Amino acid sequence: MEDLQLVLFVLGAIAIVAVLVHGFWSIRRQQPKSLKDSPMGNFYKKQAERGEGAPKRVDADGFDADGIGAVRVRKANEAHTPEAPAFNPYLKQEAKAQPQPVEPVQVEPKPLFKQEPSMAQPDFSLQSPTAKEQHRGPKASRQEPVLPGHSANLAQAHVGQSHAAMVAQKAAEEQRAQVQMPTQTALFDEEEAYEEEQPQVVEQPDDDLGEPRDVLVLHVVAKEGQQLNGAELLPCFLTLNFKYGDMNIFHRHVDNAGNGKVLFSIANMVKPGFFDPDNMEQFSTQGVVFFMTLPCYGDALMNFSIMLNSARQLADDIDAVVLDGQRQPWGEFTKQDYLHRIRANA
Repeated sequence: MEDLQLVLFVLGAIAIVAVLVHGFWSIRRQQPKSLKDSPMGNFYKKQAERGEGAPKRVDADGFDADGIGAVRVRKANEAHTPEAPAFNPYLKQEAKAQPQPVEPVQVEPKPLFKQEPSMAQPDFSLQSPTAKEQHRGPKASRQEPVLPGHSANLAQAHVGQSHAAMVAQKAAEEQRAQVQMPTQTALFDEEEAYEEEQPQVVEQPDDDLGEPRDVLVLHVVAKEGQQLNGAELLPCFLTLNFKYGDMNIFHRHVDNAGNGKVLFSIANMVKPGFFDPDNMEQFSTQGVVFFMTLPCYGDALMNFSIMLNSARQLADDIDAVVLDGQRQPWGEFTKQDYLHRIRANA
């Protein structure tokens, strides 16, 4: 048993040593070789040693085998000496193509009349084709001097052309004025006829209803033991399109915005009967009164229907009760009585 342990111990030691040796060998193999150890390093070293002792071979131009010549020092004046430009046949041709200087041409005299810009007019010039071509300007390839006599002829032609253009422009303006005059006259005639055709609106005064013959009354009162608060009444009045106005009470007008004739009104049931919008939060009452006078503006039956619906809506919003003019509960019999009174005073 001891021999077996010894054998295993020796084998393990050998294996460990083999692994270590293999690892060092692998690491050394992966490292790059230095310039001294590489074979090309010795080659370059030998070449350098040979080159120092042996003379360099130079060709006829003074350059060695590597194309390097001897160092030459140039003077400062030679460095700044301009060299002659190389011959270029194209530059010579361009120099030949340049035109020769042209003699100055006499300036033509300005026309006596200043021609104003106008519409395109026919050419009334008396110039001949040759004169027109000369007036347009000399050609680029050839220029000839202009004689003084010829310049005078050109000036006279310009004067004639300007005068003819002015005459033609004046004639065209007269024609346009003659065309515009009938048109403007027709427009004025149409406006006068339109004004004559319009009927004259005469404001008719409103019909006077005279003294009221009857008053329809509805009460909206609080339940027993309760009060109607002004803080609740004011927003309800505004929601029902009532507007604060005459006699310090709220009125319902023909227009929901508060314009037009008054259809019916709301007053305080308790004396003095008016409202103070600025102190509605501190205000309280037993009830309010809806009233409509007969005859009234518009359809009396429709106005009463609106007043009855407004009273019922207010009673529902503030938890109140609708009563008639005698402070009795509103019912069908009372409704028929009110309708009979409306028909009697229609």
